[in-house]
Amino acid sequence: MKKILLGAALALAVATPGLAEQKRELSAPIVAFTPVIKKNADALELTEAQRADLANWIATMPAKRKAVEAKVLDARAALRQAIIEGAPTEERATLAAKVGEMETKLVLTRSNCTDHWRATLTEAQFAKMLELAAVM
Repeated sequence: MKKILLGAALALAVATPGLAEQKRELSAPIVAFTPVIKKNADALELTEAQRADLANWIATMPAKRKAVEAKVLDARAALRQAIIEGAPTEERATLAAKVGEMETKLVLTRSNCTDHWRATLTEAQFAKMLELAAVM
């Protein structure tokens, strides 16, 4: 009976990724500059080319980031299941390493976003964006 209840709970957790997001299964972004740039495009005096780049970035990159986030959530779910089921320590260690690898990939994906904006904006625009984001 215990295994049935654990299996049902796990199935519910895996089947409802929206709930996982609500529980903050993923760490909060270290930086999130794209929304700041979008909101302050006029204040940053973005050129037409920069505005086109921003539109393209917004159209393509969130889906790529969400795909990485989904893989992180899957890795966490597998580790959670192994822990609940009492899998051998070595198996849990392997799964935990996979979670760490995927979390690192997610952080670096977000870091690459900052690199993109640093290259796309002028030095003055980037500095102003940091002020608007209240990051220093």
